[in-house]
Amino acid sequence: MKKNKYLNGILPMFLMNFAVGAVYCWTLFRDPILVHTGWSQSVYTWSFSLAMFFCGMTAAFGGKIVEKSVKKASYITLILFVTGWVITSLSILFGGSLGAVGAIVGFGVIQGMAVGMGYLTPIKTLMLWMDKKQGFAAGLAITGFALTGVILNPLIMLLLRFFTVYQSFFILTASFTVCLLTATLLIYRPDDKMTKEDLSREAVPVIKILFQPKFIFLWLILLINVAVGLAVISHERQMYEALGITEYALGPSLFDTLMIVFVNISVFFNLAGRMAMSSWQDKLRRKHMPYYVMVVGQIFVCILAVIFARHLAVILITIWVINFFFGCGFACLPGILKQHYGIKQLATVHGLTLSAWAVAGLVGNQIAAFILFSGGNYYRTGYGDYYYSYGEYHWVNYYRWVDYFRNGGITILFGVLGAMFVIMGIFVLFFVRAAFKKVDRNEGGLAAKLGLIKCSATIKNKK
Repeated sequence: MKKNKYLNGILPMFLMNFAVGAVYCWTLFRDPILVHTGWSQSVYTWSFSLAMFFCGMTAAFGGKIVEKSVKKASYITLILFVTGWVITSLSILFGGSLGAVGAIVGFGVIQGMAVGMGYLTPIKTLMLWMDKKQGFAAGLAITGFALTGVILNPLIMLLLRFFTVYQSFFILTASFTVCLLTATLLIYRPDDKMTKEDLSREAVPVIKILFQPKFIFLWLILLINVAVGLAVISHERQMYEALGITEYALGPSLFDTLMIVFVNISVFFNLAGRMAMSSWQDKLRRKHMPYYVMVVGQIFVCILAVIFARHLAVILITIWVINFFFGCGFACLPGILKQHYGIKQLATVHGLTLSAWAVAGLVGNQIAAFILFSGGNYYRTGYGDYYYSYGEYHWVNYYRWVDYFRNGGITILFGVLGAMFVIMGIFVLFFVRAAFKKVDRNEGGLAAKLGLIKCSATIKNKK
């Protein structure tokens, strides 16, 4: 059978990303896992943080494997992912201190490595299959990663109603095994679609790339964008609860429905950011332009959130807009890297840049957790009343619960995130300066107008 982009590119991409994208559904398992096992919040938090860290680091060092053989990379993803989920399932089943270690190693380390390899594997493959719309192709591949939430969130909520948390994990593990095995058998990269220009372009040594100013600034941009995105995603449910959307106030049925609706809207905005901005990028000569829009949009909504901290609608919009540009940051990255390094070594350079994801995974949700819960603050979950103090949960009477957000927490959180976006905007400008050292004024864009780039027209006028 003749190979084509649908059967050997798009389908395996979606199957692989459907499995590895399940890492972002970890937040839905938080309360059931803590109630079933009696583990502290730190087990849940560090499992997710380490998953993000090993995801990014595996992508950083796995780019060479993807360049050499997409099949080999797919098999590695399959083995690591299934192993990690089986260990996590057994750890939840047996609980205890040994189970806590198993969850951190299984979900955080082993599954995190699988996510990094699986995330990177389909991107260059799909860009080669769709060589006329490579920005759209990259966005589509990365969108498949985020699409998991739309499908899995309601499914997980349904599973948890009829099965225990460890039984749900075993069911999902079996399903993901089928998806990854099918993707591995189908995936094929059409290297013959690379142009003569792509093949003749001299590869830049990895050591040299790591010390290039344009790479460093791009790495820092991704670091901040991902850290903020993870800070919001990893504590999204707690934010909603702290703003008054609780099971106690609304009842179990309405509460669960609203949680599904709000989380899916967040995922929708994340997907929309990936598809819309990467498609727009295809039409642009300067591939970094979406990052300008990303910075301005994020700073604007954070300012609104600080001013209108007590308004639920404003906070919802802020969360959704941050999710939109969180997706944009990931989806537009391959197009920027291809413009500066070529598609021949795209997987290698892309992987190196994703090491920022690893660092962000360690600091992102930790930042939000510190701001939200530092000093011993109260919030309510759907499974009972907890007192959170310095990394531990304690049972307390519901009437001791304090709405931390309405006492200034929301202002502090989005004030800090807004400041981080301002810093990211500065890095965007300096990336452009480093990437386009001397260009025509019309090619320089905003950075040229601000005087950050030497333009040939300006030089001529001075003479």
